[in-house]
Amino acid sequence: MKNFKKIFYSVLLTTVLVLGGGILGVWLGQDKLIALFVQEVNRHLRTPVRVGRLQVSVVDAFPRVAITLHDVVVLGSLPHDTTALARARRLYCAFDAWDVLAGRYRIRSLTLTDGLVQVRHDAQGQPNYAIFRPDSTQTDAKPLAFALETVQLERVGVIYDNPAHQHRYTLHAHDVRAALTLTDRRIAIQAAGRTRIDAIRVGPDDYFRRKEVTLNTRLQVDRSAHVLTIEPSALNIGKGAYTLAGRIGYGQAVTELDLKLNGQHTDLQSVAALLPARLARRLSQYRSRGDVYFGGTVQSVAGGKSPRIAVQFGCRDVSFYHPQYQESVEHVFVEGSFTNGAARSARTTALTLNKLRGTLRGRPFSGSLRYENLLDPTVRLAIRADLDVAHLLRFFPVAAVRKASGQAQLALQLAGNLRQFRARPASAAGQSAGELTLRGVSIELRDYSQPLHGLSGNFLLRRNDVAVTNFTGRMGRSDFQLSGFFKNALGWLLLPGQPLLVEADVESRVLDLDELLSVKRAPSATVGRQPAGRPGGYALEVPPSLALDLDAHVRQVRFRRFRGRQLRGTVRLRQQVVSTPGLSVAAAGGQATLRGTLDARRPELLKATTSASCSQLALDSLFYVFEDFGQTFITARHLRGTLTASAESDIYFDRALQPLTDRLEAEVKATVRNGELNNFAPLQKLSMVASREQLRHLRFAQLTNSIYIQSRTVYLPEMEIRSNVRTASVLRVTGTHTFDQQMDYHLSIPILPGLLRRPSINGEVATGPTILLAVQGNEDNFRVSVDRSRTQTARRPLPAPGSRPAAEGATAQATPDPAAPVPAAPKKLFEVKKPDKKPAQPQPDQYFDF
Repeated sequence: MKNFKKIFYSVLLTTVLVLGGGILGVWLGQDKLIALFVQEVNRHLRTPVRVGRLQVSVVDAFPRVAITLHDVVVLGSLPHDTTALARARRLYCAFDAWDVLAGRYRIRSLTLTDGLVQVRHDAQGQPNYAIFRPDSTQTDAKPLAFALETVQLERVGVIYDNPAHQHRYTLHAHDVRAALTLTDRRIAIQAAGRTRIDAIRVGPDDYFRRKEVTLNTRLQVDRSAHVLTIEPSALNIGKGAYTLAGRIGYGQAVTELDLKLNGQHTDLQSVAALLPARLARRLSQYRSRGDVYFGGTVQSVAGGKSPRIAVQFGCRDVSFYHPQYQESVEHVFVEGSFTNGAARSARTTALTLNKLRGTLRGRPFSGSLRYENLLDPTVRLAIRADLDVAHLLRFFPVAAVRKASGQAQLALQLAGNLRQFRARPASAAGQSAGELTLRGVSIELRDYSQPLHGLSGNFLLRRNDVAVTNFTGRMGRSDFQLSGFFKNALGWLLLPGQPLLVEADVESRVLDLDELLSVKRAPSATVGRQPAGRPGGYALEVPPSLALDLDAHVRQVRFRRFRGRQLRGTVRLRQQVVSTPGLSVAAAGGQATLRGTLDARRPELLKATTSASCSQLALDSLFYVFEDFGQTFITARHLRGTLTASAESDIYFDRALQPLTDRLEAEVKATVRNGELNNFAPLQKLSMVASREQLRHLRFAQLTNSIYIQSRTVYLPEMEIRSNVRTASVLRVTGTHTFDQQMDYHLSIPILPGLLRRPSINGEVATGPTILLAVQGNEDNFRVSVDRSRTQTARRPLPAPGSRPAAEGATAQATPDPAAPVPAAPKKLFEVKKPDKKPAQPQPDQYFDF
């Protein structure tokens, strides 16, 4: 035990003496050591180095002796470049203690902490890191030399910037240790540690953004041949493992590459996270489970400007799912490849997906894709799928669709050149074929509250057209059944601005135009649109790319009060102009036909030019259907009879389908048979010529006249009405009625002889007199009075016996007698003040057929 203590104390004393002697020797020789270090650094470097202070320490790099440089700034080699190549708070240059004691000063390791290294190239491609002199050969005869064994980076940022090649790499080394072997010709580096890659920018895109990387690499740099050799190196990003190996030749004008990259144990989100934001934005929403792999090579060819790139990728039994929608595609297998081709250009680039298969909620799908030539693309696509529409849209949402359901089967093959297809869709889609079958599909669109539901039918694609068979469905209360052709359907679906021509036979049990044209937006519609369900709010939107040629048969058509039956005819649409050579419909107890056009090229000014005719329409039903044409003077409850008429009109509407009455022009030729005018207030005041009971039910066998509408005024030429009133069996009416409800009617009522008699003039008894009346005012405040202007003309005195007639062409004028009394103004027979309006109510025995 005593011997052991003696040995222990001897060793301890020896160690203390050695360490003390070494520390003393270092302290005594630190000035010499610093001077040798500065001298050797200046001999090796050709750029200035600024140092705050230098000190020799045995503690900082124990058990080695270190020269510590504080606040170091190393300038770059580019002339007139003010950006430092490196900045560091501390730089440790470590020596072996035995070398120091032996007088051989060899720098064995470097430690850089809290620094920034910026490697740059100027516009001509010259680097800023050429800071070593070419004659810095290491020999054992020199008092101080570099014999680096390790390099350590702690909290050091690294930036590489090459504007000529549009490359910029930014990373931050947390703790990286490298073993370094440095000779005149070669540099061998073995590095391992933790690094954060902020971004690797190539062109406009950033790759590997904000990724934590565990690095383990071996590099060799042949300084004379300008070749960097990368031995198999591993990068671990998350759970993904990537390997890189190959060589890079950087001495020529064009960088020579021969690299091989592989990825294993990756998934969709880890691969998408390495891509630029514009490429990864949609993929980043999805997750995957299973084996996703890829591998590729990058090779330069002598004399070529671009490297040859070949990548193989795929997945085996992978599930892709969307966390938000809780939908997944399962058991996915695919093999893919990407290459820029033999010419290493966009023209020879090709992307291929083969043997794609999988399931969505147990329903299988399969397909393949080949996309060639980025400058003049050619596509070959094949898809076969049995789909549940609801699950498909939950996995791959479409912005315009809020919700959908139903079943669909799809088989599609497309092949062709996209440029030719864009230029001539009809002829370029010669290799397109497919079939789509819908069964019970319902779709709710985001901008419209009325859903499409019950969609079923078969669509057969041949070239660029689609043949449709028994396509049925409903939209709100309306339904349809369509068979025909969608011409240029493929071009319309895939290319913006392409026209679609629908040639079809359409049948419908119910067509509710009041609902279809109403502006009823869904809650998600744009703020400021018309609120849902506002009474009377309509809109007609005609897409400029849509053309129609329809033969229609509708059993019932509805619009506001209108109820039509058996609507038949042809409807055409070309360049936002709707036209029909003839539509017929049964309504209001009769039949009506229509031909004309609706010009919708200016949505704020729609123009309808029509020629319409009707026969045997019930007058009361007609007034009820058209809501008494917006007036209350004469309404449906006043009228009976049947109407046969023809009309030519130009009608203008605004965007909300409100008529622009100041532009309206129309000519109506009408005949009313077996007519009745019942309980019409102005007639009740003519009791002087007939009883009130007769006037309450004024009947006439036939009335024929032409009516003109222009400048918001209805012009009624003089017409003769033969009524059931014996004392006034013939009435003549003329006048105007404005859209502001201003009336100016003139009536002539001949009275039968014997009922009222005048005194004889020169022994002659005059025939029955004529009462001339005027109805003037508005609907709520009108008056019936003697028609002053016509009465004065009728009362012109007869010429005296024996007097000469006035000369031909002269105007007879009476000389007023100053003594004669001034004639009084024509007496106003009566004035009517209408009571407050009340809605017209049909009588219990009145029935409307509409």
